[in-house]
Amino acid sequence: MVDPDATIMGILFEGISSAQAAHPGVDWSERIGNSSRFSGPLGRLEQLVYLFVAWFACATGWFGLAQVLPVSQRKTLTAYRAADFVISAPGGYIHDVNLSYIIALLHIHFGTLVGAKTVLAPQSIGPIKSKLGAAMTRLVLSPCALMCVREGYSRQFLVGELGIAPEKVVVAGDSAFWNLHVTENGSEIDHLLQEIGLKRGEQFVGATVVDWPFPHRTNPAEDKARYEDGLVHIFDKLYREHGLRTVIFNQVASDLDLAQRVAERSGAHVLVHKTETEPEILRAAIGRARIFVGTRFHSCIFAMMEARPLTAISYLPKTEFIMRDLGLDDLVIDIASIDCQVLSRLVAESLKEEKAVSVRVNRAVNHYRNTKMRFGAALAEVLETEKEPQLKGAVS
Repeated sequence: MVDPDATIMGILFEGISSAQAAHPGVDWSERIGNSSRFSGPLGRLEQLVYLFVAWFACATGWFGLAQVLPVSQRKTLTAYRAADFVISAPGGYIHDVNLSYIIALLHIHFGTLVGAKTVLAPQSIGPIKSKLGAAMTRLVLSPCALMCVREGYSRQFLVGELGIAPEKVVVAGDSAFWNLHVTENGSEIDHLLQEIGLKRGEQFVGATVVDWPFPHRTNPAEDKARYEDGLVHIFDKLYREHGLRTVIFNQVASDLDLAQRVAERSGAHVLVHKTETEPEILRAAIGRARIFVGTRFHSCIFAMMEARPLTAISYLPKTEFIMRDLGLDDLVIDIASIDCQVLSRLVAESLKEEKAVSVRVNRAVNHYRNTKMRFGAALAEVLETEKEPQLKGAVS
């Protein structure tokens, strides 16, 4: 949209063939640090070697070292070397729930090391509890040209806690609210829902779960059990009192084990969608639900864009703060302190006032899209300051 002539290379953790089929105009390659030959300690060692080689090559200009990397990761390093712009893709978060945030930071760092103008598309940043992690995040992000964040919390964390220059940080809307692609093939959605186990035309509750480790909590195992118990309780209640079965949709494959445990504890009235599904199909399927109970936030966005009454379970600050921006923060419950009675009340109200809540959600989404900055506009400003008249390429 901003520069139609730009060459775009996309870096992925996995799923290159699917991405190539969906977006053939983008040249896809693999994230640096993936280990394919080994598992366990040897795999982690291989991952560290690849990341170090890439960092050293970008820092020194010795790109001949890229021969150590697998072919697809070598292609990624070549893309960095050629890029005028590196864009950290929207929708993610940098948060020390596990060590994957370090790999995310390194991929941003590669961009600034090679001298590319580096931009963060709308995402969430923080909290990062460790002093070392915070220092590393400050070191990596300070040279970036622009950081777009999805909520006020992230801006406060970057500016107030990390000391990032405030003019480099802007609050922009979550990009998913501008992704208007949704399939109009009703028979395809009928077929998907029947494959999951619903009868044709059956009303149901949509849901997503997150296999969350509850970092920095005193009793994470207790918190996790409470969350799982809360899901089982509400899905059972919806079936007993309203005859509605629940479909737990597969947004992220790593959540499927938890989804299956909930289904096994609940019985036949909870179904699990296990296949990988393109967003425009998943959104349409979620749009068929009477109400939605979502933990994965982008699935909540899909539900809201289809004007579905929902209850959002917040596992990161992004959920609470984006829902507050929407004026829908009363529809949120915290994952770490789930109370079955409060959850039941929220879900019951969304079902009882289904039409009114649907109208309210639809208005909130339209207002958000009309008032929030769109990433394309922020990116256009960055490009306008670029002195070079031509783009060699762009990495997103």
